[in-house]
Amino acid sequence: MSWWMGAGLGFLRGGPFGAVVGGAAEYFLGQKFQKKLQKCLPGIHNKADFITSLVIILTRVGIVNGPLTQSQIKIIHKFFIKNLGFGVADFKAIDPLIREVQNKKPDIDPFIKGYKKSCQNNYNLLLVALCYQICLVENSLGEGVESLLKQVVLILGLSYDQHNKIRVKYSLEIFKTPYHVLKIPSDASNEEVKKAYRSLISLCHPDRVAHEGEKAVEEAHLKFLEIQAAYQELENTRGI
Repeated sequence: MSWWMGAGLGFLRGGPFGAVVGGAAEYFLGQKFQKKLQKCLPGIHNKADFITSLVIILTRVGIVNGPLTQSQIKIIHKFFIKNLGFGVADFKAIDPLIREVQNKKPDIDPFIKGYKKSCQNNYNLLLVALCYQICLVENSLGEGVESLLKQVVLILGLSYDQHNKIRVKYSLEIFKTPYHVLKIPSDASNEEVKKAYRSLISLCHPDRVAHEGEKAVEEAHLKFLEIQAAYQELENTRGI
């Protein structure tokens, strides 16, 4: 049983969104389409899951700041036309899914996991790049979008460096990662992370600048909190 017919649709069963997703998945399970996808994008384990997850994720990212625009829909269509040779009939399975995602605004975490599993990590960077294209075509990179993109990258298991390479590609400022805050490389060992944290947390403790006045203490406190947050994030992602 595919992910869509099991856990993926379990929480949607009975609703219109589940019916639309199921219809799209059924269409993409067709033998003719499966052969086309295998030729264009090899290495995908479950092709129906891959396509439906991709459409849902891109749409959900694109509507953070409002309804999907025609320019954003064209980004999705262009990918399928260029990479999979989509025609008018094929979009009859995708466009209702796009509309339903806009109406229901589902949590995308299960679909990111479904995408990752379906392509076996072969096209994770592709997904992130397409997410940025969807946002940048309308210059809609706000705080909510940035937060959702970080969520996508985290669930996919991509590194900070991989994410920042994509941002550089689109001429975006790189994210200040926990490694930047702790002044260590991303390949630092857990012991090196702990050592850097202990050193910085001691150097930046507000008590060390108490004699310099209230402003100095406030700045040190903010830096202290930033270092703590950076270390806690690495604790969670690296299991320190």
